[in-house]
Amino acid sequence: MSDDVYTQEITRASRLIEAGQDERASQILTRLLASHPSNAGATYMALAYAYSGAGRLEDAETAARRAIAELPHASEAHQLLAYALVHQDREAEAERPLRTALELSPENDSPFYLMATALTRMERTEEALLYAREALRLAPESADNHAVLAAALRSSDPEAANLSLQEALRLDPRCEDALLLQFDMLNRGVNPREAAKALAAYTAHAPNPARASTAVNSFLIKFMSVPHVGQFWCALLAVTLLVPVRLANLPNGILLLPLVLTATLTCWATITRIQTFHLYFRGRCLRMLRACIRQHRYLALWGVAVPMLWIGFVIGVIRAMQGDDVVLVSVAGASLAHLALGWAGILLAPLLQRRSS
Repeated sequence: MSDDVYTQEITRASRLIEAGQDERASQILTRLLASHPSNAGATYMALAYAYSGAGRLEDAETAARRAIAELPHASEAHQLLAYALVHQDREAEAERPLRTALELSPENDSPFYLMATALTRMERTEEALLYAREALRLAPESADNHAVLAAALRSSDPEAANLSLQEALRLDPRCEDALLLQFDMLNRGVNPREAAKALAAYTAHAPNPARASTAVNSFLIKFMSVPHVGQFWCALLAVTLLVPVRLANLPNGILLLPLVLTATLTCWATITRIQTFHLYFRGRCLRMLRACIRQHRYLALWGVAVPMLWIGFVIGVIRAMQGDDVVLVSVAGASLAHLALGWAGILLAPLLQRRSS
């Protein structure tokens, strides 16, 4: 294949990558590797871009390593490897290629941005701030650099983080990192409507299906945890009230208060989240819920126990009002254990999935 044909094909692949047609681009680039091995370094770099855009991060990592083998002094190849590693949650491994990229191109903001991202994920926020600010100095009009600064500031200075986030969205309302950070910050709050709105904005522009799926799952897991948290407070309040009721001979009817209060608030919170989710994801709710359960199968088992435990609380309160506390105390203990196991599953599932992969 002549150089002119190679240039035409690599340009065509690059345009497909820009258009989001990463799989088609990767097919063209794979053919170029076989037909034009003398340009393997550049082809592998383009292939790493295509695989990253398609969410094939392990393939992107392999392509980037081969690009480095062909072009060891190409900063871009080291950045592509770091990107693939960071987005596989292997931030510590990404440090070495990032430091190499910084040495090769100290005036390029991209490796500073990636280093800030990796360090923020590793909770090394003071170091992350240094790299984020340097990235912003080199490219002050980059929305991504404002977004990574906001992420680094989130825990130490929420107000400054919000200002950086708003500046990122002003510069680029479709900035993926800024939209994801905005959703994450709102999802940690108590306003499900704003969180769902931010999630809808992010998923509408997210080029990476895997990251979008993770964001949707985090919203749904928090939604499904609402009745479990309600159980926790019901158990805590019921057992706490049981002591003075028995010791001070207070009316047994007081035991109804925690059940009525927590059940009412839990129903209100659950219905609000269902309505909000349906509002912003009309026609996709069940499909997204099924996809979440497929990835987190323990949630189905965790959720099945919820109505049984609430029924147990009702029976336990009735029995306690009749003088028998065994059922209420037993259900409260089971509820606390159920909540602990569920949250342990949520925390451990990503680790187990990475080890399995």
